[in-house]
Amino acid sequence: MKTAMKTINKHNRILFSVLFCALFLLSSCKINRPGKPADLNKIDNLATSSEWAVISSPYAAFRANCYSGADVIAHGRQGDICEIMGKKLEKSNGKVILWYRFDEGWLSEDDLLVCNNRMQADKAAADMLK
Repeated sequence: MKTAMKTINKHNRILFSVLFCALFLLSSCKINRPGKPADLNKIDNLATSSEWAVISSPYAAFRANCYSGADVIAHGRQGDICEIMGKKLEKSNGKVILWYRFDEGWLSEDDLLVCNNRMQADKAAADMLK
């Protein structure tokens, strides 16, 4: 009788283990449904390889060179977003000013809000224009 009980218990444990493994394997399977395609424009906006700036002054004058006496070659308004192409420190009247180069020309740090990526710049510009 004891051997019969041991055999039944052993079979029950094996059966339980097999059922548990089968349930586990079947529960991890799922149907692959095609997902929504990624919006690559949003990913590009997160790129951290370049910095962006938002013009924070109501009116900004892009200069031909990085000093305040340089010729004005273009204009910008508050909320305009520009990609930063370069930077240069310039000493003027004993004060050090950081200038940023853009496609349109140079602007001083006083006229800008610098952002790490395009999405931050978009948000900052939207907040400025509210």
